[in-house]
Amino acid sequence: MTTSRNLRELAVQGLTLAGATAAGSNVYSPRTWATWDGKYPMLLVQTPDEHGESWGREGAPAFTVVTTLRVTARAQAAALADDAAAAAVEEQLETMREQIKAALINYPPIMSLLQQYPSFRSSIHVPRDGQSPIGEMALDIEMEHVQGPDEFFQPPVSPLEGVDVTYQMPDGTTEPGLTIDLPQT
Repeated sequence: MTTSRNLRELAVQGLTLAGATAAGSNVYSPRTWATWDGKYPMLLVQTPDEHGESWGREGAPAFTVVTTLRVTARAQAAALADDAAAAAVEEQLETMREQIKAALINYPPIMSLLQQYPSFRSSIHVPRDGQSPIGEMALDIEMEHVQGPDEFFQPPVSPLEGVDVTYQMPDGTTEPGLTIDLPQT
Protein backbone atom coordinates (compact mmCIF):
# COMPACT_ATOMS: atom_id res chain seq x y z
CA MET A 1 0.00 0.00 0.00
CA THR A 2 1.27 3.46 -0.84
CA THR A 3 0.95 5.75 2.16
CA SER A 4 2.10 9.23 2.98
CA ARG A 5 4.56 7.69 5.41
CA ASN A 6 6.09 5.53 2.64
CA LEU A 7 6.50 8.58 0.43
CA ARG A 8 8.12 10.58 3.24
CA GLU A 9 10.58 7.79 4.03
CA LEU A 10 11.53 7.45 0.35
CA ALA A 11 11.96 11.22 0.08
CA VAL A 12 14.39 11.19 3.02
CA GLN A 13 16.26 8.36 1.32
CA GLY A 14 16.48 10.29 -1.97
CA LEU A 15 17.58 13.51 -0.30
CA THR A 16 20.38 11.81 1.63
CA LEU A 17 21.97 10.25 -1.45
CA ALA A 18 25.54 11.48 -1.91
CA GLY A 19 25.60 14.89 -3.55
CA ALA A 20 21.80 15.26 -3.76
CA THR A 21 21.69 18.55 -1.84
CA ALA A 22 23.97 20.95 0.00
CA ALA A 23 22.45 19.65 3.26
CA GLY A 24 24.24 16.32 2.81
CA SER A 25 23.12 13.92 5.54
CA ASN A 26 21.41 16.70 7.56
CA VAL A 27 17.97 15.45 6.47
CA TYR A 28 15.40 14.78 9.18
CA SER A 29 11.80 13.59 9.41
CA PRO A 30 9.43 13.93 12.40
CA ARG A 31 10.89 11.03 14.38
CA THR A 32 14.51 12.15 13.89
CA TRP A 33 14.23 15.94 14.34
CA ALA A 34 15.51 15.67 17.90
CA THR A 35 18.81 14.22 16.62
CA TRP A 36 19.75 17.37 14.65
CA ASP A 37 23.27 18.50 15.61
CA GLY A 38 22.65 22.23 15.09
CA LYS A 39 24.59 22.53 11.81
CA TYR A 40 23.29 24.27 8.69
CA PRO A 41 22.13 23.78 6.02
CA MET A 42 19.54 21.20 6.98
CA LEU A 43 16.28 19.74 5.67
CA LEU A 44 13.10 18.76 7.50
CA VAL A 45 10.81 16.37 5.62
CA GLN A 46 7.17 15.79 6.52
CA THR A 47 3.80 14.93 4.97
CA PRO A 48 1.40 17.36 6.66
CA ASP A 49 -1.51 17.06 4.22
CA GLU A 50 -3.29 14.23 2.49
CA HIS A 51 -6.50 14.38 0.47
CA GLY A 52 -8.36 11.42 -1.03
CA GLU A 53 -11.18 11.51 -3.55
CA SER A 54 -13.45 8.51 -3.96
CA TRP A 55 -13.80 6.70 -7.28
CA GLY A 56 -17.57 6.76 -6.77
CA ARG A 57 -20.43 4.83 -5.25
CA GLU A 58 -20.06 1.77 -7.45
CA GLY A 59 -17.75 -1.02 -6.35
CA ALA A 60 -15.41 -1.31 -3.42
CA PRO A 61 -13.92 1.81 -1.79
CA ALA A 62 -10.97 3.19 -3.74
CA PHE A 63 -9.41 6.64 -3.72
CA THR A 64 -7.17 8.89 -5.75
CA VAL A 65 -4.97 10.35 -3.01
CA VAL A 66 -2.82 13.47 -3.13
CA THR A 67 -0.12 13.61 -0.47
CA THR A 68 1.67 16.90 0.16
CA LEU A 69 5.33 16.30 0.87
CA ARG A 70 6.86 19.34 2.59
CA VAL A 71 10.61 19.83 2.60
CA THR A 72 11.74 22.73 4.77
CA ALA A 73 15.31 23.88 4.14
CA ARG A 74 17.13 26.07 6.62
CA ALA A 75 20.41 27.85 5.98
CA GLN A 76 22.60 30.33 7.83
CA ALA A 77 25.46 32.63 6.86
CA ALA A 78 28.08 34.42 8.94
CA ALA A 79 27.64 38.14 9.44
CA LEU A 80 28.68 40.30 6.46
CA ALA A 81 28.51 44.02 5.75
CA ASP A 82 25.59 45.66 3.93
CA ASP A 83 23.11 42.83 4.42
CA ALA A 84 25.26 40.51 2.30
CA ALA A 85 24.72 37.61 4.74
CA ALA A 86 20.96 37.65 4.11
CA ALA A 87 21.58 37.65 0.35
CA ALA A 88 23.96 34.68 0.74
CA VAL A 89 21.34 32.75 2.72
CA GLU A 90 18.71 33.45 0.10
CA GLU A 91 21.07 32.23 -2.62
CA GLN A 92 21.71 29.01 -0.64
CA LEU A 93 17.99 28.42 -0.29
CA GLU A 94 17.31 29.02 -3.98
CA THR A 95 20.04 26.52 -4.86
CA MET A 96 18.69 23.94 -2.42
CA ARG A 97 15.17 24.36 -3.81
CA GLU A 98 16.41 23.26 -7.25
CA GLN A 99 18.50 20.45 -5.72
CA ILE A 100 15.49 19.11 -3.80
CA LYS A 101 13.25 19.14 -6.87
CA ALA A 102 15.96 17.41 -8.91
CA ALA A 103 16.46 14.77 -6.19
CA LEU A 104 12.77 13.93 -5.73
CA ILE A 105 10.88 14.51 -8.95
CA ASN A 106 11.25 11.36 -11.05
CA TYR A 107 13.23 9.59 -8.27
CA PRO A 108 12.53 5.95 -9.32
CA PRO A 109 11.51 4.51 -5.91
CA ILE A 110 8.92 7.29 -5.54
CA MET A 111 7.84 7.42 -9.19
CA SER A 112 6.97 3.71 -9.16
CA LEU A 113 4.27 4.47 -6.54
CA LEU A 114 2.76 7.57 -8.16
CA GLN A 115 0.38 8.46 -10.95
CA GLN A 116 1.74 11.99 -11.25
CA TYR A 117 3.11 15.07 -9.51
CA PRO A 118 0.10 17.42 -9.77
CA SER A 119 1.98 20.51 -8.58
CA PHE A 120 4.63 22.03 -6.37
CA ARG A 121 4.99 25.40 -4.69
CA SER A 122 7.66 27.02 -2.60
CA SER A 123 8.34 30.11 -0.54
CA ILE A 124 11.53 31.59 0.89
CA HIS A 125 11.79 33.76 3.97
CA VAL A 126 15.07 35.37 5.04
CA PRO A 127 15.07 37.97 7.82
CA ARG A 128 17.01 41.11 6.90
CA ASP A 129 18.06 41.90 10.45
CA GLY A 130 20.57 40.29 12.76
CA GLN A 131 24.21 39.35 12.51
CA SER A 132 23.96 35.77 11.21
CA PRO A 133 20.57 35.36 9.56
CA ILE A 134 18.87 31.99 9.40
CA GLY A 135 16.56 31.68 6.40
CA GLU A 136 13.93 29.11 5.57
CA MET A 137 12.52 27.73 2.34
CA ALA A 138 9.40 25.56 2.31
CA LEU A 139 8.81 23.40 -0.77
CA ASP A 140 5.50 21.52 -1.03
CA ILE A 141 5.40 18.77 -3.66
CA GLU A 142 2.05 17.12 -4.32
CA MET A 143 2.17 13.39 -5.10
CA GLU A 144 -0.86 11.59 -6.54
CA HIS A 145 -1.32 7.88 -5.91
CA VAL A 146 -4.08 5.29 -5.53
CA GLN A 147 -5.34 3.49 -2.45
CA GLY A 148 -7.60 0.58 -3.38
CA PRO A 149 -10.04 -1.58 -1.43
CA ASP A 150 -7.42 -4.16 -0.47
CA GLU A 151 -5.51 -1.46 1.42
CA PHE A 152 -8.22 -0.83 4.00
CA PHE A 153 -9.98 -3.02 6.57
CA GLN A 154 -9.97 -6.69 5.67
CA PRO A 155 -12.14 -9.11 7.64
CA PRO A 156 -10.15 -11.67 9.58
CA VAL A 157 -9.88 -15.09 7.97
CA SER A 158 -9.01 -18.51 9.30
CA PRO A 159 -5.93 -20.02 7.67
CA LEU A 160 -6.37 -23.22 5.67
CA GLU A 161 -5.15 -26.04 7.85
CA GLY A 162 -6.14 -29.08 5.86
CA VAL A 163 -8.22 -30.59 3.09
CA ASP A 164 -10.13 -33.85 3.20
CA VAL A 165 -10.46 -35.53 -0.21
CA THR A 166 -12.28 -38.77 -1.02
CA TYR A 167 -11.53 -40.38 -4.35
CA GLN A 168 -13.31 -43.51 -5.54
CA MET A 169 -10.78 -45.97 -6.98
CA PRO A 170 -11.87 -48.67 -9.45
CA ASP A 171 -12.13 -52.24 -8.15
CA GLY A 172 -8.84 -54.07 -8.24
CA THR A 173 -6.61 -51.01 -7.67
CA THR A 174 -3.88 -51.82 -5.18
CA GLU A 175 -3.15 -49.53 -2.26
CA PRO A 176 -5.11 -46.43 -3.30
CA GLY A 177 -3.99 -43.22 -1.56
CA LEU A 178 -2.93 -39.63 -1.86
CA THR A 179 -1.11 -37.31 0.56
CA ILE A 180 -0.96 -33.51 0.26
CA ASP A 181 1.13 -31.59 2.75
CA LEU A 182 0.28 -27.93 3.29
CA PRO A 183 3.21 -25.77 4.41
CA GLN A 184 2.76 -23.81 7.63
CA THR A 185 2.97 -20.02 7.20
